[in-house]
Amino acid sequence: MSNSFNSEETIQSFLERGGEITMLSYAGQKTVNRAGRMAYHRDRAMNGDERSKSIVSRADERESMMIFSKTERHMVKP
Repeated sequence: MSNSFNSEETIQSFLERGGEITMLSYAGQKTVNRAGRMAYHRDRAMNGDERSKSIVSRADERESMMIFSKTERHMVKP
């Protein structure tokens, strides 16, 4: 299975579940790694890991202090 087919399949699944696409952009390796680490910690936090709970709560706190939402920040191109 090629990456483009997997991406198309993932996007279609997201839309069928009621998701809304505001913008698609290239995700570099750094962004993919960061998202993977956060997904790992969110999963571990749900299972009771205290370190991961701390990491997730700090990330959520940083996000809540931002002036613009994550979606709005990514819509503006530098």
